[in-house]
Amino acid sequence: MSLTVNRNGKRSFALVFPCGQGAGDALSVWKRPQMGRLFLALLAAFCLCAAWIFPARAEEGLTLYTSYPGMSVEPGDSLSLTITMDNQTGAAFPADVSITSMPDGWDGYLQGGSYEINRIYVPAGEGSATMTLHLTVPGELEEGTYTVKVHAQAVGAAPSDDVEFRLTAASQEAGRGTFSTEYPEQEGASGTDFSFSTTLINNSLKPQTYNLSANAPAGWTVSFLPSGETTAVAAIDVEAGSSQAITVKVEPPERVESGTYQIPVSAVSAAETLSMDLGVTVTGTYGLEMSTPDGRLSFDANAGRASDVTLYITNTGNVDLENVSLNSSAPSGWTVSYNLDDNIIDSLPAGSTSEVVASVKPGNDAITGDYVTSFSVTSEHSSDQLEFRVSVKTSTMWGVAAIAIVIVVALGLEFVFRKFGRR
Repeated sequence: MSLTVNRNGKRSFALVFPCGQGAGDALSVWKRPQMGRLFLALLAAFCLCAAWIFPARAEEGLTLYTSYPGMSVEPGDSLSLTITMDNQTGAAFPADVSITSMPDGWDGYLQGGSYEINRIYVPAGEGSATMTLHLTVPGELEEGTYTVKVHAQAVGAAPSDDVEFRLTAASQEAGRGTFSTEYPEQEGASGTDFSFSTTLINNSLKPQTYNLSANAPAGWTVSFLPSGETTAVAAIDVEAGSSQAITVKVEPPERVESGTYQIPVSAVSAAETLSMDLGVTVTGTYGLEMSTPDGRLSFDANAGRASDVTLYITNTGNVDLENVSLNSSAPSGWTVSYNLDDNIIDSLPAGSTSEVVASVKPGNDAITGDYVTSFSVTSEHSSDQLEFRVSVKTSTMWGVAAIAIVIVVALGLEFVFRKFGRR
């Protein structure tokens, strides 16, 4: 037997017998034991060389693949990705499965049927088994490409494979949507209702329902009115890639103290939380009110005698008042005084009421009739006044004296006529 190599580099074997020997000699040689063993050895060597020259095709193993190995994701996304397994080994086997690579902050697991799995049975054939990779993308995500890798390894055997997902994210803040207003700060006096024009934008690829809420100080009222509506709502639907105008109405409580207040408002959906702060500055308000205990604006008085009138002075603003003075206007000859030093209330806190007594004395020569007397209260920033109708009556003693004089005069005239009438 000889080995030859041709010009193409191919190798071949030939079994050659010695020349000059006939068939019988060859056969006799074949029949010899040592020659038989030699022939078997040469045949084994030939088979090994043939296997080296013409190697048999190796059996293929386990293959994992997915229809969409690369895709774009958004912050807060929840993904369900199908993984298919081909088994070309010709025999079924169980395989251990796991997520071997996943970015920090991401959550994920493998599902088969209704269960989270770590091992799967793989029958022989193409598309013989499937499982689902569930991924949760974090709410805050920097721009870049993220890799998730899943590995499958036949239990107790060599076949194994990996499938890799390349997930691309654009640079976005959490939620991707916005909730904003052009003028987040407003100012007004106490009793003013503030109105903010805001815009809610849904930048995601899906419609979202946003719950609207506010964290206002105690006693404040905040309501949300969609553009063109008069009824307040607690939630609103916004289509994907669209915006919704919302009027946020802020109502402070009565007599609120002056100062600056922050009102956080939020729009919360299943995928994102959008927030902003609205600022309200309440300026000082001033007000004075004069009244009487029973609401009456009239009283009776006697000439030359003082009559008391009770007055209520109320600070209706939200700022304390200092040096509140009282004054009056009465007919000539009348006097009016108050139970105050220099007719001044030194301090009147916001929302409080002070009781003042005014003493009114008509002149001694005042005759019976109705007169007008006014009282006023004044501070640096506000004032108020009341007018009273005063009914003046003369004293009864003077009436008796007048009657007595008339009687005396009449009797005197009668005496004169009797005595001198006949002359």
